[in-house]
This record gives sequence, C-alpha cells and structure tokens, in this order.
Amino acid sequence: LADAIDLMARALRAGHSMASSIEVIAEQSPEPLASEFAICFQQQKFGIPYRDALLSMGERVPSEDLQFLITAVLVQKETGGDLTDILDRTTAVIRDRVRIQGEVSTRTAQGRMTGWILSALPIVLLILINLMTPGYTHVLFSDPLGQKLLIGGGVLIVIGAFIISKIVDIRV
Repeated sequence: LADAIDLMARALRAGHSMASSIEVIAEQSPEPLASEFAICFQQQKFGIPYRDALLSMGERVPSEDLQFLITAVLVQKETGGDLTDILDRTTAVIRDRVRIQGEVSTRTAQGRMTGWILSALPIVLLILINLMTPGYTHVLFSDPLGQKLLIGGGVLIVIGAFIISKIVDIRV
C-alpha cells in the first residue's frame, strides 16, 4: 500500500487528477491492490461520488492502513492543502508502522517461544516418563485424586498459555 500511495503522489505531482492517479494505481500495482483501486476508479467513472467510492473501498478491504489513507484524502478534500505532502506523510506513517510491527514481533518472539515450551513441557515429560518407566504414572490415570490432579494441571497449563499469549500480544 505504501508503494501505491507513493505512485499516487508521483502521479499527482506529474499533473494527473485524483481519479486518474487512482487509475494509475489500478494499472501498475500488484494484486489485490490493483483490483480494489480499479473497482474504485470504475465506480467514479460510472458517476458515484468520489467520497462514496473511497468509502466503499474501505468497507470492502478491512485494512487499518487503507482506512488511514482514505481518511487523510477525504479530510484534505474537505479542508484543502497539499495532497502530495499528505500522501508522503501517510506513506511515512504506514512504513513506520510496519517497521515497528516487525520490531515488536522480533522482540516478543522469545516470549512466544517460552510460552510454547512451558505449555508443552509437562505433557512431553509425562510421555517421556511413561516411555522410560512404564506404569510409573499409572496412579495418575487410575486413581480419582490423580485424575483430578491431571485435570487441574491441564487447566493451569491452558490458563498459563493464555496469560503468556496476552502478555506478548502487543498491538501497534
């Protein structure tokens, strides 16, 4: 999307109208972006107002970055200003957001891996103990107290995995 916005800004600098810059994106961008902008351009060509065409594209594509672009373009259309500058700033914001998402994903990878290991460790150890010493954990499966302990342990593992996933799930 950031490259498409750059393309739109360059088309506007070259003297194209907003509608023709959307057509340029539809022709030169990769799919699925090109088809969505082509639909938006066709809607404008058939007489649907510019605002409605952009808003319908925003409804079809559930992307926060696209919503940000549509909002920026519509606000500029109503208030005025340099659209190419707004598009350049929008591109910078989108690229920074993607970069920060990558950094957050990298920095939380250890926490995610720790969650997987801590969740799987008791199950793996139970299986290994049964393989190495058959019958050693038979009491856990046959005795009612052992069954309650297994259920309690399973519930605690699920709760722990849920808590760890919430800790490392950082929204940007």
